[in-house]
Amino acid sequence: MGMAITMAQVKPRYALIASGVIISAAALTAGPVVAVETQISPQIRTSTYAYQIDEFGTDGTDDGVAVVISPSIALSLTSKVLQTRFSWQHESLFYEDSQRENRSYDEFDFNNILSLFDDRLTWGVNARNSYQVRNTRSGIFNDKITAGGDLSEVTSYGSFLNLATARYSDLDAALRLEYNHSEYDQPDNDDGLPAFDNDSYRAGLLLASRDRSSTMFWRLEGAVGKTQRQQLRDYNNRVAQAIFGVPLSSRLSLIGRGSYEYTDNNNFYQNEFSSYGAGLELKLGRVSWVNVSVNRSTTERFEEEDEENTYWATEFYLAPSRRTSIEGAYDRRYFGRTANVAGQYNIRALTVRLNVTDTVQTQTSLDRELTDLGIFVCPEGAVEVTDCFRPPNANYTPQPGESYQQVFDVGLELDQELVLRRSASFALGYTKRRLSVNLLLNATDIEYVERNQEQTSLSVSLRTGWRFSERSSVNASLRVYQIDYQFANRKDDNILMSVGYDMTLSEHSELSLSLRRTERNSSIDSFTASENRAWLTYIYNF
Repeated sequence: MGMAITMAQVKPRYALIASGVIISAAALTAGPVVAVETQISPQIRTSTYAYQIDEFGTDGTDDGVAVVISPSIALSLTSKVLQTRFSWQHESLFYEDSQRENRSYDEFDFNNILSLFDDRLTWGVNARNSYQVRNTRSGIFNDKITAGGDLSEVTSYGSFLNLATARYSDLDAALRLEYNHSEYDQPDNDDGLPAFDNDSYRAGLLLASRDRSSTMFWRLEGAVGKTQRQQLRDYNNRVAQAIFGVPLSSRLSLIGRGSYEYTDNNNFYQNEFSSYGAGLELKLGRVSWVNVSVNRSTTERFEEEDEENTYWATEFYLAPSRRTSIEGAYDRRYFGRTANVAGQYNIRALTVRLNVTDTVQTQTSLDRELTDLGIFVCPEGAVEVTDCFRPPNANYTPQPGESYQQVFDVGLELDQELVLRRSASFALGYTKRRLSVNLLLNATDIEYVERNQEQTSLSVSLRTGWRFSERSSVNASLRVYQIDYQFANRKDDNILMSVGYDMTLSEHSELSLSLRRTERNSSIDSFTASENRAWLTYIYNF
């Protein structure tokens, strides 16, 4: 009898996870003893769903029952130099429904950050596998339970390296190298997008004086990036900015500034922008400042005459207290005026975030450009902000299976096309005693620059919770997305309403009952649909 030897290629994402764990372990075992807090949280979740779907032009409703069995495990390692999180979840879905077949899903999420030499060296790796809607036109609230055929398997992995000077150094210098890979499979039901993968590379450099309030200050920063697109041509971009200030008095400085930006999709979307200018900067207190400048710019576009402009610009950073800060800029780039604002307000029970941004990038890269919503307490395996809650006070200690996490908002579409995305968002989190309220408002305009089409969206997300006791709570959420697909002459109003009751049965087990309704009212009747759903979930934590 012969022996067959099978050699399998190790997929890069798994190799990346393995290398991250091995190098982290080596770092911990080398040198002095480092205290590591380890937490392992295995869990099994079982749910029974009953649903009713009503689609326009269809006689009757689509009724069915689904049973979901989901084992999972979460691992976290935390020390002064290491933060590692890994979670894996399997889901098996069994249907009592002639229109759907049984399905199974495996998802994981891995993040590893190693910080050495007082954070002067930071190295991170990450990998993730999940199932998502790529094209909102197929249904923004589609999920595994009733629309698994509309979901794309999304796999991504990457790594970054940061080098920086010490915090006490007069020179603020930093170098960041970053690589990301993403793969998007085509779902069972055609969503109008092909299967594709992207690779993105980015390097950034910062050189600056540490203290802007000193007699003379300066700042130089630049970045270069490349995105390799499987189905489209590669996209390259370069950007550089410089500013210096010379004091005229203790609070007033004369500033000079300049900028350069270049973008190229190796086709017709080629832009080169340069500017220079001068102005005044006023210092307001120890750290706050605001400046205004007059600038001259030249813009070169593919097969167009050069455009020259004289314009004013402003930058500011205001921090009237430890709890409050707002910074931003109003300037010009090759596509016109640009604005960026980031503000936050924090007190014991209230957190407020304000963000205004515009950027040109592939949508797959925008999936990683996140809007900071603040610190939340999340159970292991949480996948949405609706699974988390604001800590009731600054001294709150996460319970077993809970952890503090920075929560972010991300875009909706997952495509490899190049877009100009303008977005404004406002987030509010309030928690006091038994009540918690989380509100997110967002307005987004997306211009597909490679096909001259546009899409706009307005969204509201509201989640409230009330704790009856340490063992029981009720929650309700409302999510509204109004999307205007201008290129398709279609407008959709998408609404999700849900309410749930959660109860802790024992130290290890939990029970919840939830109701949910989704609606899509479209200007094109054939896309109008609604769904009612009820489900019971039992969770056992080992």
